Amino acid sequence: MADDELDVGAEEGKKGGKKKLIIIIVVALLVLGGGGAAAYLFLFSGDDTEEAADGEAASAEEMVQLDGPAIYLDLDQAFVVDFMVSGKQRYLQLNMTLKSRDQGQIDAVKLHMPLIRNSLVLLFSSQSFDELQTVDGKKALKVASVETINSILTQETGLGGIEDVLFTNFVMQ
Repeated sequence: MADDELDVGAEEGKKGGKKKLIIIIVVALLVLGGGGAAAYLFLFSGDDTEEAADGEAASAEEMVQLDGPAIYLDLDQAFVVDFMVSGKQRYLQLNMTLKSRDQGQIDAVKLHMPLIRNSLVLLFSSQSFDELQTVDGKKALKVASVETINSILTQETGLGGIEDVLFTNFVMQ
């Protein structure tokens, strides 16, 4: 009976030791993560004097574009693209919203919408159905969409101006 009591105490000591070890590991990870974040902010935050010198060289229009509030343009009509995958017909339905900080460029997007929609349909239909099912594939499509739209805007207006493309609906079937 005395042996049983000693064994119970030994098991509780082992459990307590495991808890302490887990707590030490969690604290160490938090300290390392905080240190890594601090190092990142220290190393990658720009010098304010350099930014001020660069800011003087930038035009007033660029400064307004970077500092203004975000403006969103919802592309009302959904994009629908079909794919042939292993002999089966597959579809992608996609709704998009564009983000910019320049109302002039939003107006330019509205003006050149047929050209932009055409280019986006060609872009979407050139994608791999299997790649679009991954998160990386969707992110790559967002980047390519921004580049496509900004390329058209640069050709037509001389400026890009679209910061991001937001997929508000993404259905693959």
